[in-house]
Amino acid sequence: MKILVANPPWPGAGYGARSDVRWPHKRSDKFLEYPIYLAYLVAVLEKAGIDVGFIDGVVEEMSISNFAEAVARTEPDVVVLECSTPSIEYDLSTAKSLKERMSGVFTVLVGSHPSFFHKEIMEENKQVDAICRGEFDLTVRDLSMALSNGDRLSTVKGITYRDGNGIHVNEPRPLIENLDELPFPARHIVRSRYYRQATFVGRNCTTMITSRGCPHQCTFCLWPRTLYGRKFRARSPENVVDEMEHVVRDHQVDEIYFDDDSMALNRRRILRICELVGKRGIEVKWIPQCRVDSMDEEVLRAMKKAGCRYIRFGVESGSQKMLDLMKKGTTLSQIEKAFGLCRKVGIKTQAFFLFGIAGETQATVRETIEFAKKLEPDSAQFAVAIPHPGTELYQICREGNWLKCKSWEDFSACNSIIETEELSADEVEDARVQAYREFYFRPGYILRTALKMRKWGDFKATAKSARSIFSRMSFFKG
Repeated sequence: MKILVANPPWPGAGYGARSDVRWPHKRSDKFLEYPIYLAYLVAVLEKAGIDVGFIDGVVEEMSISNFAEAVARTEPDVVVLECSTPSIEYDLSTAKSLKERMSGVFTVLVGSHPSFFHKEIMEENKQVDAICRGEFDLTVRDLSMALSNGDRLSTVKGITYRDGNGIHVNEPRPLIENLDELPFPARHIVRSRYYRQATFVGRNCTTMITSRGCPHQCTFCLWPRTLYGRKFRARSPENVVDEMEHVVRDHQVDEIYFDDDSMALNRRRILRICELVGKRGIEVKWIPQCRVDSMDEEVLRAMKKAGCRYIRFGVESGSQKMLDLMKKGTTLSQIEKAFGLCRKVGIKTQAFFLFGIAGETQATVRETIEFAKKLEPDSAQFAVAIPHPGTELYQICREGNWLKCKSWEDFSACNSIIETEELSADEVEDARVQAYREFYFRPGYILRTALKMRKWGDFKATAKSARSIFSRMSFFKG
């Protein structure tokens, strides 16, 4: 049995940021996330003794035809395609192209969109043989083993599949309880060197995940409802630091991005991770995602000492009204405190903001822009809210008749597709561009940024960030 795991091509203008991206989108620059969950899947299959390969059609800039030809040359029995909402039509065309070249290949879809619409996709697309719903690592493994052994697919939890008797929806697979049992991602197959982020300053960087699932209720958040659940499941500190040691020693990594929903939810755990990094003498810089209400001075000082140089915070809005509407569960005072503490201990910050959640007005837009400037993060990202299927926001927008889109491709996380009585879609997009202009083109911000540059790596990172910012301001602006 040979399995090919793939981030399939996403043709058209720009680069398709799909794998390990909570809001898949098209972008003009080739700063793509490391496909960490596909790397986990490859490692799980390899550990099970399955012959497994990997192709990233986006990184290799393949057309659907070129991708299908490349896959056919490897002669796989099963092809696993990661899918997303804005790319789904291309993903289904890719599955069809594979079937045309290899009639006997078994095609499997994974990802949030096929998880949510599994029955509809199976009913309407005969080129799809199965969908692994939700958290897919072990589900794909079990499906592969069943196919290899000739077992009945009805025994595989978490799949929707077809056979001669029609389409079948098996019972859900429970979420993985002990994440320490998973092997480390297969970085020898899914190589980190092809992936970068604008905030990296290291020469050899990678991504890690120390936990899955988020207990918070943000209306716009996709993964808790479709992939990894509301339950916070964390790897042990020892297992996390073992992997840090592994990537530094065996892959010469000098910077790590921790792409947890929120790395510091468990205070005791993050302090223990930092303690072990110091005890083992691991020298590596790292960037986590965190919630502002998880921060205090002791935690931040421990993180700084252990190598943390930058923290990404989902601030979302400078309006308490909007924070409450999106069920963020944070306050403006908590946000200001967290950013102030980061400045105090010497950790850089990035703030993420969202415009266009139902209830947004010109007044709340202005509150957010002014708050972003007042907060003084080292960098900021301003996005329009995209109501991906599976989120509470999607349901709210459908019920309010606020979705303004012609196809799934419109869900590209760049131009607004939410239009309410308070704000048109064009006004939401104008707010995003205006926020970038006002935040980054202030003389004070430019001067502060220049004064913080101490070495050539800082300059290069700033230049990369600037290019990314300009692309966000102009690429999707008509």
